[in-house]
Parts: sequence; C-alpha cells; structure tokens
Amino acid sequence: MKSIKDDFTDILESQRIKPVFQPIVSLLDGAIIGYEALSRVTEPKEIVSSEELFTLAGIYGKVWELEQLCRVKILEKYHSFEIPDHIKLFINVNPMVIHDSNFHAGFTKGTLSKYGIHLEDVVYEVTERNAADDIKGFKDTIRHYKSQGYTIAVDDAGSCYSGLNLICDIAPHYLKLDMSLIRDIQENRIKRAMVKSLVEFANLTDSQLIAEGIETKEELETLLKLGVHNGQGYYLCKPDETLQTVNSKAKESIQKYQHKREKRYKRSQNPTLEYRAVLFSFESNKAFYAYCEKYGDDMGDKVTALLEKTIMLNLEEDDSAINMGEEGILVVFNKAEYKTRCEMINASFQKQVKAFYSPEDTENGYIQVTRKEGEPKNYPIVRVKPSRVV
Repeated sequence: MKSIKDDFTDILESQRIKPVFQPIVSLLDGAIIGYEALSRVTEPKEIVSSEELFTLAGIYGKVWELEQLCRVKILEKYHSFEIPDHIKLFINVNPMVIHDSNFHAGFTKGTLSKYGIHLEDVVYEVTERNAADDIKGFKDTIRHYKSQGYTIAVDDAGSCYSGLNLICDIAPHYLKLDMSLIRDIQENRIKRAMVKSLVEFANLTDSQLIAEGIETKEELETLLKLGVHNGQGYYLCKPDETLQTVNSKAKESIQKYQHKREKRYKRSQNPTLEYRAVLFSFESNKAFYAYCEKYGDDMGDKVTALLEKTIMLNLEEDDSAINMGEEGILVVFNKAEYKTRCEMINASFQKQVKAFYSPEDTENGYIQVTRKEGEPKNYPIVRVKPSRVV
C-alpha cells in the first residue's frame, strides 16, 4: 500500500497538477481586474488538497520543485487564453521557496518571456499565515520579488497571524482580506469596524483591498457600503479551468450601488436640489447596550442589521443611505416625502424589533439588567431616533 510520501512523489513525477482560475472583481464597476491561479491535485488519492501538498513539500524539502511545477502549469494554461489588456495574473508564492537549496532566481521571468506574458501583469501573493513562523523569510521573499519588478499582494491579511506593522514594513500593492473577516460580516459590527479601518489604511498607503471568500449577496452589499475596492469569492464566480465572467446578479448589485453613489455625489455638487439628510440611530445607547448585555452581542448585531434592512426596504429610487458605523445610518430623502418615510421606517422597525425580545420582556415593555453596582435597572425596548441633519 502506497504511503502519503509515495503519493507526493508520484504527484511531482507524473505532474498531477492542474491550474484553475478565479476572477478578482472591482467593486467599483463589476469589471474583472485579474484572475487568481490556484493549483489542484488531479486524480486525488492520499493527498486531496493543495494546502496539504505544499505542507508536505516543506517536510520533504521539495518546496521549489513543487512551486516550479505549479508555475509552469499555470503559465502554460494562461498563455492559451485570449487575455484582455491590463488583466492581472495572481500567483501564490510560498515564502519558504527562496530558502530551498534548489531555488533558481529568475526562473519565472524566463518562463514569462517564453509565453509572452508581461512581468507588470503578474502579481505574487505571499500569505500572511507564514509570517508568524518566519518573519525574516516572509520579508526576504517579498523584497526579492519586489526587486525583480513584481507587484505584491499579501494574502490572508487580518487573519491575526501578524500585525499592521509588518504590512507597513513591506508596503504591498494589494491586501487580500482573509475570508474569516468576510463571513457573515453584515451581522457582525466588530468585523465591519475592522474592515472599515483597513479600507482607510489602504487608501492612505495607496494599496488596494481585495475581500476574499464573498459567498452571499448580503456580504457583497456590506463590503460595497464599507468602500472595499475589490472582491473575490463564489458569489462573484467560482474557480474554473477556463476564464469565467462575473455572476450577472453580483455585477448588477455592484453597478446599482455605484449608480447610487454617483447620484449622491451629484447631489453634493448641486446645492439647488431639494433633499433632506436624516441620521437614524438608537434613541438610547444605554438601552441598546443593556440589550446586548442581556441577549448577547450577536443578537445586538441582528438588531442593528434589522434597522439597516428596514431602511433599505423603505428607500425610493432617488433616496440613498450610508452606514456610519456606531453613529447610525445616514439617509438622504427627497424633501417632499422625507417626513412620511421617516415615520414608515420608525413604525416598521418598532413592530419588528419586538421579535428579538422574550415574550415577557415584550409584554413589560422593558428589560431588567443588573449593572456592576449590583442593583437591577429597567431599560426600555430599543427604539429608533431619526434626527434631521440638513
């Protein structure tokens, strides 16, 4: 019976590797900015995943040999497609590869030249997961490829394996947000706050964010509101052996949101238009925090999501909304109808939010929470407070 090592050796010798490509999509207009090349094991036996394959390569001292095989397969296949101008090819790189005794600097440059692929169209992805074990190797790998003129992306950023200090040191062109940050982000205000701060960080450092692992419409719409530059994931398009286009529903969501953003900008440039801006927030932060204390932060996130959903369902074509984080949601209404719409949103929210309380608390109209002082205190059911801004 063959061992895992035998299977690993067989994969290398028989080249049981195939590349697949997943689009990376601009969240500004829905256009494809590039494709990430992923390596897959064909005819899986003992080894079924590429992650396991690369782990074993490190154990058996075959990192460069495996990297070399994957790159050749990727570039051979990519060369066979008709690639539009300025589309990037994202290739994953193991930071340990330059420490391999068989490493050959310049190999990829020569292969690119062979297939007529421009160096400036290649982005090397170096995963942040490896940084904790070998920070020097991580930095050396990035410096090496930067010195050769490659564009660099840090993969799995925000996965808690390293900090922003490391990212500042290496100054990557792209930051790929780990999918753990993206999963159900619409229901988690902590994740939203973190991604929002990374958007600001990227804007200040002239880098581009790419949110990985977008799997639902709700995740996509939340990332659009947070201003994330680019996205990748099954909801946009799954990896494939051919170059696929973006899911039409996802592209429609992106373009629709950006259309609203453009309208907001035009309004700001035309003071003669009659609109009213209203900030929707909770009437009492103490009541909301007391709710979170009793029912948990996850339920608090759901109450916040309910407010956002209620507002979005009551917007008309000329209206727009911006999530301001803990400050609330800023909504721009047509002046003639804004009072009626505020009343509709308020009434709808107050009716639905009761479902997030126990029957006893709903009947009482308040919840009781014991503070640090040890004395129980009553807090009212969470209510919305629309405040006219302009």
